[in-house]
Amino acid sequence: MKTVEKEQGRCYYIAPNGSDDNSGLTPDQPLCSFRRINGAVLGPGDKVLLRCGGEWNEELVINGRGSRDAWIEVNSYGEGKKPLIRRNGDISERCVRVNDPSFFRMENLEVCNAGAGIVLFYNESYHNHSVYISNVSAHHFYGLYRGCGSSSKNPAWQSYVAEDRVGFSLGIIVTGKDTSDMNDERVLTDFRVSDCEIYQTGGGIGLDWCDHRCCDGSIVGKNKFGNVVWERLHLYDNDVADVSLTSMFLQCVTGAVLRDTVIDNGAGGAPWGTAAIHLQLAKDVLIENVEIKNMPHTNVSDECGIDFETDVENCIIRGCSFENNAGAAIEFLCNFEMSPMAVSRNVVIEQCDFVHNNWAVLYNNPAQILVQIWQHDNCPSVTVRDCRFSNPDGVVEIGGDGILDLFQTEGNVVLNATAVSAAM
Repeated sequence: MKTVEKEQGRCYYIAPNGSDDNSGLTPDQPLCSFRRINGAVLGPGDKVLLRCGGEWNEELVINGRGSRDAWIEVNSYGEGKKPLIRRNGDISERCVRVNDPSFFRMENLEVCNAGAGIVLFYNESYHNHSVYISNVSAHHFYGLYRGCGSSSKNPAWQSYVAEDRVGFSLGIIVTGKDTSDMNDERVLTDFRVSDCEIYQTGGGIGLDWCDHRCCDGSIVGKNKFGNVVWERLHLYDNDVADVSLTSMFLQCVTGAVLRDTVIDNGAGGAPWGTAAIHLQLAKDVLIENVEIKNMPHTNVSDECGIDFETDVENCIIRGCSFENNAGAAIEFLCNFEMSPMAVSRNVVIEQCDFVHNNWAVLYNNPAQILVQIWQHDNCPSVTVRDCRFSNPDGVVEIGGDGILDLFQTEGNVVLNATAVSAAM
């Protein structure tokens, strides 16, 4: 019987002291720039390896798709610091763009100083599988904030629409193009990000899809992404003034896990409001062992840990800690513009610690878990159990102007019982 060999692919080596006249196929014959890679279509098993300690001021573009048995890979080689892609700080610049990736892995890279860092861009491309990013450092991305309008203090940030539909200066972002005819088609299944640090950005990491909209302006549903796992991340000091909305966009997804992660000082002063984690148009979400702390008070809306923006279904928040956030630890909003199922439902918050959140005493009936009316009465269905609360003065555990009739509580402990919500 004939043996079928697995696809092997080629390794392309790139080092600052190389030459684009070299073959690039061995460590002693490296290329020096990304020019030849950017103009090529990679195949299954191909690898692009950047020399450790090297630095480049150019965009790396990856075209091509791997296979289940032979992934395309971007990685490092040699010893020393992670390879660094450092741009000039212009909002139009990117560090890495990967077009329509499937069976793709990126590891051991540092990117900084551009409009956005690593962009995974899908151009009417569907049913893709398995994109893994690990051990990446992404920092100092500024300038992009979709819809900032006249609220921005910097005119250069107003009404900028990028060709790649990147609307926020994120370290790692998934976005793309489609129309309402393809609204229900899955773009990517199995997206994993692990062991990364992201700091000093306008946004950390996001399933953004051009802020949940297709090219024709229609609202995207909850099926663009699935089997998303983000773990062991450290996001901090993502507090760029005027443009920093969130450290994490988790939207347009069914089936997502966020765990073993720290978000510290997670957003700055975007005029629409700020949140460490922005949830909307999402189903079957687990947030576990996540620490969210030190959201600053910048005189904008929200300033919260987790923002249930609209239409979040079947979400578990387990074993998390929320500490010293200016706004609520968890805030429930609703917006009919985005979804006819605007109210979040079937949310379980369990075994979490709430310490001194909403210390800025924001909104009426201020609480650490806050239900706000936004555009219409908000009545989410939520169970809060086996949690511990330490409240700032004037703040209760559960409150706000929204309707609390569908809240259930059990086994919670108030460590400084200054006030107890009527919902408890």
